[in-house]
Amino acid sequence: MKSKILKFFGFSLLLGGIVLYIVPLFFPLPENLGTSAPEGIVFLDEEGTVIRRMLDGDLRAEAPATFEEFPAVLIEATLAAEDSRFYQHNGIDLPGVLRSIRDALTHGRFTSGASTISQQTIKIYSPPRRRTFRTKLIETMTARKLEMFSSKEEIMTAYLNRLPYGNQFTGARAAARGYFNKPLSDLSAAEAALLAGLPNKPSRLNPFRNLVGAEKRSKWILMRMAEEDFLSEPDHDLACHETIQLQRGSVAEFNAPHFTDLITSQHPEITTCDEKAIRTTLNFQLQNFVEQTLTSELSRLVEKTGTRDDLQGAVVVIQNETGAIKSLTGSRSFFGSRSGQINGSWSPRSAGSTLKPFTYLLGFENGYTAASILADTPIEYITSTGSYQPVNFDRQFTGPVSIREALANSLNVPAVKLLNEVGGPEALHTRLKEGLNFSSLESDADKYGLGLTLGNAEVRLLELTNGYATIARLGEHRPYRLLAEEPPVPATGIFDHNACWLIADILSDNQARAKAFGLNSSLKLPFRTAAKTGTSTDFRDNWTVGFTPEYTVGVWVGRFDNQPLDKVSGAIGAAPIYHKVMAELYRKRKAIWYEVPGGVERKTVDRISGKAVTKAIDLPASRTRAEWFINGNFPHDATASDYSDTGLTILPSTYHSWWVNASAPVKQFSAIAKASEANPPLPATLRIVSPLEGTVALLDPDLPGNGNRFPLEVSSSDTSEIEWSSTTLTIRNENGKFWAILAPGEHEITARDNKTNAEAKTRFEIRAL
Repeated sequence: MKSKILKFFGFSLLLGGIVLYIVPLFFPLPENLGTSAPEGIVFLDEEGTVIRRMLDGDLRAEAPATFEEFPAVLIEATLAAEDSRFYQHNGIDLPGVLRSIRDALTHGRFTSGASTISQQTIKIYSPPRRRTFRTKLIETMTARKLEMFSSKEEIMTAYLNRLPYGNQFTGARAAARGYFNKPLSDLSAAEAALLAGLPNKPSRLNPFRNLVGAEKRSKWILMRMAEEDFLSEPDHDLACHETIQLQRGSVAEFNAPHFTDLITSQHPEITTCDEKAIRTTLNFQLQNFVEQTLTSELSRLVEKTGTRDDLQGAVVVIQNETGAIKSLTGSRSFFGSRSGQINGSWSPRSAGSTLKPFTYLLGFENGYTAASILADTPIEYITSTGSYQPVNFDRQFTGPVSIREALANSLNVPAVKLLNEVGGPEALHTRLKEGLNFSSLESDADKYGLGLTLGNAEVRLLELTNGYATIARLGEHRPYRLLAEEPPVPATGIFDHNACWLIADILSDNQARAKAFGLNSSLKLPFRTAAKTGTSTDFRDNWTVGFTPEYTVGVWVGRFDNQPLDKVSGAIGAAPIYHKVMAELYRKRKAIWYEVPGGVERKTVDRISGKAVTKAIDLPASRTRAEWFINGNFPHDATASDYSDTGLTILPSTYHSWWVNASAPVKQFSAIAKASEANPPLPATLRIVSPLEGTVALLDPDLPGNGNRFPLEVSSSDTSEIEWSSTTLTIRNENGKFWAILAPGEHEITARDNKTNAEAKTRFEIRAL
């Protein structure tokens, strides 16, 4: 019997030795587990400054700490919370393992871990695994191997450097900085206990959202520390009564998160490459300035407008010559603002008027000039989807307007008319999607219609800014660059060189845009820049994008929940940010501007007709303007027949309907051409010309007020006695101009001339998009 017992014990010892010392040798340690925590990928700015350190692709981390840098109070709090027998066992806590197995057999799954710190270290350095008995066995054996080849200090160092503390803080150093804004050495016992409790349930115990729960857990840890004689009774009492003061800190090596996240999403190969120090195109000093400016300007805007303090913004700065991104900020604050982790520079948003310059580029390529006159008058387009009637931002119509003035003041109606003449939405859509790679556009141009030029499509700030950089390069397009070692892609000609120069000249003309923006708007800087603002429906998005020959800056301001900004336009919201960022770019350098290219000449034109003024035409200087013309495309010379006997510029008879009700200043310097035999007067019978019979009009959410106002017009030149009525729609009279306030359904409108008793009716349908 005694012999059998000895044999049993001998066999057990042998089996135990095999299990503890031989079997673990067959379990490989995680490749990235060394004697210290791995440093992961380090992103550097263009000068080699560390801007972010990443573990597992998206975690917040700093440089790993050495064992000596961890304060004793943090190590003791961690031991009390996770593994008080860490220095006594060999990596396997047998009582804990047996308890875990018992619970698994009882419940059919693991409900308690009882994992040692060594096992947890293996777990956090290994790929995610399903929690099964096999997984537990692998982690146990691997932890035993770790204990065989590493010291306790090395294991604890690797553990504390990789432990997740919530809010994407990885490692104790990042957590101390992120929650208390202090180094490890300054942690108190209460603060150490709070940190030690977070890895258990980091989301549930998030101190920023559930400080009560986190403190309850820390009190339990302090009690355990006292039980383990880590804390004396007075120190325990003092720690329990300490008031935890959270102070959000900036992890020293967690900067430009939207920028680095964009790199890993667009260049996923870098997460697996051997090179762990990635040099980017970012300028760290500029990035800090942009982030601070965005935060301060949005705070100023909130205070100025009295709006809710949940405004967000994004900024992109591109070096034109190389396409390198020098700064990219995707939100007001990555962690310190509502939905701050959304990347506003990459989220598609309604473009507003920022797409208009591309329409005018098409116009210049099709023979239009900056002096070409467009009719800013009411018009209705009947399309496959119904009726479309563009309106200007202020709902006024200027009449004859030059392309320079129309673009500089961001008029809607001329832009829509021009797009209709130069190929329609398909032509613009092709340049934007295929030429400039606007990836957020739908493949079908008809989805947008002529409203595409007004920005009824969603674009990404980064791609829009790069589109403007193409104009800044005078038509040469190149992809933006995020990585310094990424070779520049050869530029591709997308737009005419001289046409882009002319767009830059117009967008930098402070005098031309004065009517809409004034002479001292945020678009005016001490040096010359070309800039365009944009505002989407109901002020949900506002933009400013502009450039010099060297840099392009794009700014978006809005709310990530798509709520309106209470009448905050691009000139008020985004433009001041643009102004400050552009000024910073040239704080220590001299700004330059484009030389006048070959094939560009200047001529004096009549402001109203756009025709060249010769010596034979004597006009006051206030009615003329010096204008640039490109590629030999000059205007016709004005002749005496273009003027009345009193010297007024004669407008075509097509302006007649607008002329009758307009109060524009241009009327005092112009007259309407008399009807000729080829164009006889309209018949005396009353006829409704707006809306036309059978019109199908759409309530367009991309227009102010959903585009719910429809102008009422008749064929008669004398509208003073016209009375409008409808049994289903409200009719409004605004300074002699009648409007129908639209609502979905079929409607009938009646026009009655009280002078002649003539009457006309029209029926049309209103649909909601």
